[in-house]
This record gives sequence, C-alpha cells and structure tokens, in this order.
Amino acid sequence: MQRKFPKKVNEEEKKEIFDYLEDRFGFSPSLFKDYEVLKGVSNFWLFPKTPYLESLTSLEVQTVGLLFLRKVSSYLKPTSAFLQRFGNFATKNVIILNFQLIEELKKHKKVEINLDLEPGYVVLKDEKWILGCGLYLPGKLFAYLEEKVLKNL
Repeated sequence: MQRKFPKKVNEEEKKEIFDYLEDRFGFSPSLFKDYEVLKGVSNFWLFPKTPYLESLTSLEVQTVGLLFLRKVSSYLKPTSAFLQRFGNFATKNVIILNFQLIEELKKHKKVEINLDLEPGYVVLKDEKWILGCGLYLPGKLFAYLEEKVLKNL
C-alpha cells in the first residue's frame, strides 16, 4: 500500500516530542540532532537529516525512516524498535526484568507489581538487552513486546 510521504513536524511539535522523551526517559535531545521528525496521521518517524528532504516528499512510499512514536489517545507510545536502538541511552523509567518476571510476561503479557515509578510507558530490558516497550500502571506492568522477542527470551 503506497502512501504520501510524511510531513516534517514544526519546531514547536518537535520540541514537545523531545521534551517528552527527555522527561519520561531521560533521552538527551542532542541524541537526535542528526534526525528530522516526520509525521503521518498518528505515527512519527526519525529520518536522517538531508538537504534532499523536500525533493523526497513527492514520492509515494510504504514507510520512511524509523517509526519511533505512535499517538495512542493523547499519549505518545515509543515503539519497541526505537527503544531497542536508543534505549541504552535512557536514564529514567527503565525496568530491568529478572527471569521470573520475564516468564510471567511471556505467559500473561502483564504482571502485578508495585514499582516506585510514575504511571506511563517504560523501557523493558533484561540483564543484557533492551527488549522493548511496556506500560506501567499502579500495581501492573504490561508488556508490548514482539512475539519474536518473547520467543527468544
């Protein structure tokens, strides 16, 4: 399915996005200095900065860049692909999962757990790897991990 090339976000929206990533996950905005942020209907992509961006916008595409955020209701949800590539730079809201939690998440996609965190999206990792995105609500942790990731744990 071909679609129009996503639009570049304006500076105000870009600042809101990077402020959210910094506030929620501790990502320094300078980490993304070499990228443009492009927007579709409810998706955001990181795209390498290039002087040719304007000439590319006439293309019909399936996808561009790295899909890194989705708008879910009024919230921005980071994609697991984004977190797997940039999650090692996160300094906040990172949950290191032990074997028991991983096994429970594999079976039920959620666990009952109380953490000293504000509710919202979190980075899930095991002892070595960033696994992807989760959602922490008071007393519950939901995993939004891809099946191929879960199989390999």
